[in-house]
Amino acid sequence: MHYSYLEPGLHAELAAITPDEAVAHLRNHLGNLLLDPAVTAAYINRLGVLTPEETTPSSRAWLTYLLVRYCDLLPLDLAAQRILAQVTGNAAPHLRDLERCAIPDPIERKLERLGAGEDSERNRAMLLALLHEYPYSPAIMERLMAVELALDIPVGGEWLPSVRPPAGLMRPLHERLFIHAMMQGDTERALQHAAACVPDNPSPHLLNHLAELHARLGDAQQALNLYGASLEADPLQHPVKLRMEALAKPPRAHADALHHRIAICLYSFNKAELLERTLSSLAASQTGEAHILVLLNGCTDDSATRVAAVNERLFNGRLEVIDMPINIGAPAARNWLLAKQTVREADFVAFLDDDVDVPAAWLPRLVGNLEEHPGAGVAGTRVRNPGDVPRLQYLYRNISVARPGLIRLSLDTPTLHHDTGFYDFTRSTTSVMGCCHVFTRRALDEVPAFDLRFSPSQMDDIAHDIDLALAGFDVLYTGDVVCVHHQMSGLGRAHATDWKRFGNVAGNDVKFYYRFADRLDALGRLNNLGFMPDMPPA
Repeated sequence: MHYSYLEPGLHAELAAITPDEAVAHLRNHLGNLLLDPAVTAAYINRLGVLTPEETTPSSRAWLTYLLVRYCDLLPLDLAAQRILAQVTGNAAPHLRDLERCAIPDPIERKLERLGAGEDSERNRAMLLALLHEYPYSPAIMERLMAVELALDIPVGGEWLPSVRPPAGLMRPLHERLFIHAMMQGDTERALQHAAACVPDNPSPHLLNHLAELHARLGDAQQALNLYGASLEADPLQHPVKLRMEALAKPPRAHADALHHRIAICLYSFNKAELLERTLSSLAASQTGEAHILVLLNGCTDDSATRVAAVNERLFNGRLEVIDMPINIGAPAARNWLLAKQTVREADFVAFLDDDVDVPAAWLPRLVGNLEEHPGAGVAGTRVRNPGDVPRLQYLYRNISVARPGLIRLSLDTPTLHHDTGFYDFTRSTTSVMGCCHVFTRRALDEVPAFDLRFSPSQMDDIAHDIDLALAGFDVLYTGDVVCVHHQMSGLGRAHATDWKRFGNVAGNDVKFYYRFADRLDALGRLNNLGFMPDMPPA
């Protein structure tokens, strides 16, 4: 069957697959990431429209599970709380108060037209005016929280003293403000709200954030206690299990890892300033006697001059610089570097993008993690966007759909991207981000090349990770190592900036499908279904 194009987004992906496949898709997601409101709503919308003939005990049980979790995520959502009460017969204690605070339909429709987009400042001003008129409205407060989160404004800091919701809504309001403070990395503000938000029977969602609050404060045991209570309430949270393992046994330093023969490879095209910054970050990190190679991929800016200066100033001339006369593309640049004698002789080979900041111990930690997992072929990091508020750019991915006409990778981060610490652990996966990763010699000997068909860029690193997984190697996500990546790439970015570039990226999606089309069964096993239950707990 030929390749099928889908619009980007989870809703389109779920609409293209059967109800049973949608349930499997959900189970795989639960093995990767914690639920968030947008993702939960997408699964509810898919399973909630099934006809009686399509509905199975499994789909019904998963739909109920999702509704419960959605109401945990958004306790101030009146519509969701009403639906849950109808489905389960159990109304939230604060449902009556939510109903008392309903706003007129015209105001509700006005809220639906406001979001956290380009006019966020104007929207915030309008929402503040509406909240002044309806100081009891959770719906207005929720929309205002979303806008302030997008603007990186301390959520609720300006308007909380002036709101007047019923007393029964103050606890869930403080819960929402506590979680927003955690998302914004504001521990002091989170502590203030935490004291007012803990009920007798806290949700797993709240318990997870409280656990991370204690982890930030250095109390690993209390974090473990809270995570344990969360997992008991909802055993399907696989990331919580992994986070508990990391808290119980923190990673060691691996100072001896740098005794190996190591090569560090970078390639760059016309990013002189970012490349200089990356090399400065690399120079400040622990690299031991690693051989460092920089391939200038047909650069026409002042990259060569800057690299020469950095080489002299920070590396005592130890960088090996390869100045290509033309841009040969990313896959060929990687392969060129891999073909160098010093790289072929290395026990471990690292690749860095030309626009990253690496932490001091990135290399010994990644090499050490590979040593601890002898079946692994590559290890990558947790990747963040730059900025004061910690936001995730990429965690890890596996295969969410593998069927004739369609191969889809799982989501690479939660929808809102804020890094609360939930993914600070090590795990096996199918693909890690290629901006900062380390390979073993055995992996590169068995899967030696990046596919030139993905030139000039995109998907070659993902395809190579999948090749490793299909060859039996583990792909390791190392979440305690945080790399900051200064530029994003891929379909969304290309579509927003350059239609010609979009065409190349879309073309690579087609190539990606046909490259693996004869291995759909094997790809279909690169997921979490082997350890996620068929049904949610009763």
